[in-house]
Amino acid sequence: MDTEIELKFLVSPDVGARLPTLLQAYQILKQDQQHLANTYFDTADLALRKMDAGLRIRSQNGEMEQTIKLAGNQVGGLHQRPEYNVPLTVHSPDLSLFPAQIWPEGLDVAQIQASLQPLFSTDFLRRRWVLVIDGTEIELALDEGEVQAGEWREPIHELELELVKGDVSQLFELAEILVKEGGLRLGAVSKAKRGYQLAGLSPSPRLRMLEPLALQPQDVCEQTMVALLHKGLRHWQQHEEGWLANSSLEWLVQLREGVSLVHQTLLLFGELVSHRVNSGWIDDLLWLQQQLSWLDRAQMLAHLTADKGHYLRRLDCQKTLVSQLLAQQAQLPDTAQLQTLFYSPRYARLMLGLTHWLYRQDWRAGLAPAQTAQLAAPVGELARQRLDDSWHTLRHSALGKPELNGAQYIQQKGKLRRNLMVGLCFSTLYPETERMAFRMPWLDILRGIEDLDMLSPLLDLRDELNEQDGAELDEWLARKQRFLLEALEQSRGQALLLQPYWR
Repeated sequence: MDTEIELKFLVSPDVGARLPTLLQAYQILKQDQQHLANTYFDTADLALRKMDAGLRIRSQNGEMEQTIKLAGNQVGGLHQRPEYNVPLTVHSPDLSLFPAQIWPEGLDVAQIQASLQPLFSTDFLRRRWVLVIDGTEIELALDEGEVQAGEWREPIHELELELVKGDVSQLFELAEILVKEGGLRLGAVSKAKRGYQLAGLSPSPRLRMLEPLALQPQDVCEQTMVALLHKGLRHWQQHEEGWLANSSLEWLVQLREGVSLVHQTLLLFGELVSHRVNSGWIDDLLWLQQQLSWLDRAQMLAHLTADKGHYLRRLDCQKTLVSQLLAQQAQLPDTAQLQTLFYSPRYARLMLGLTHWLYRQDWRAGLAPAQTAQLAAPVGELARQRLDDSWHTLRHSALGKPELNGAQYIQQKGKLRRNLMVGLCFSTLYPETERMAFRMPWLDILRGIEDLDMLSPLLDLRDELNEQDGAELDEWLARKQRFLLEALEQSRGQALLLQPYWR
């Protein structure tokens, strides 16, 4: 058995032309190229897939080999999976050739063998380099071809960095150098998973709201921090993949939620591991959220223009407004600009750095005894402290003042979102009834602020209308704002009287 440790990147097509020049600076132990044809097998009810196992036959230079990859671990774009390889003489898988101990107890291997059938294939040219860096051997494989499932096709443009032997840190250092050139994006989805999806045998990425992490009172701080970071990264990457598949705005909103969870987790636990967290990540996470800050505007414009501006149906100038709002929509970042962001060096370095930190558990090195004790302590006390701090900040912000106008409410939107994210991080430590009784009014306030902010694009258009249409819009906006502010003030007054559930 081998344990595969590799970083997977999806790459832009021009990377293949640039890579040989970049690698000239390294000692190249071996260099070749191969045409690889792979057929993937499973039963009709996907018995292997349900075990998180993948079975393939690879044909290469007239020789065949069957491989099974078993369930492993994934952090960001780092994949670790046990795999077993056996040579074949015929293009038909034989499960009996694998060691018997790899199968779960009670599994009827003979029955699975009898039910195996080909499901999809991959066909690609692999250009390969084996490098030696300070005694560590790393294999780079640039794969270009396609996944095939019946009449469906999907292109393959991937770069894999696999540790052959030596120090895994060299794998990350090489990756760091490569991503600086741009055009690389850490990939969370294997060729096999893409094949299952293309064949309709595995669900495509699903849009998911960010749910609380299941926590127990006995969970320690370190365990909670790691679990929250993993959850945030998964949510982030799953919705990045989903957006690349269908370019829908909702996927980007949830991607941003994943980024926000990672950011908030680093802030919540930062004091416990302060000198082992790269402060540049906080800057990069803020930068990334700023790159996506236009999403609020995009959601407003999408709502205002939906169904030909149904929201504005009572206005005589509806058609004029919708036309101008659509023109604003056209100025938002497009698909090409977002793809440039996701393949940019700064974006890739951020994801790579977080992945490396989690893999190596770098926060443990050099901690003071007091910090080690804090990391090993149950998370409940830290949760109470952080919730208290967040609540204190909120109460002493404008949201705690006797009265607010519309502009002041909108200015507090980001602060309220951050406060609610802190609550989400620790929410399952507390009884749901009390927790939701406290959170729901604040969630309603956030929705009210978002509704209030939705009028902003219309305010921006006021000066472009004639006198009659402008007067009509002024009256309509004043009515909407008055109604929303009354509801917000009532909800806020009630919310500020609630007893915090964590006390």
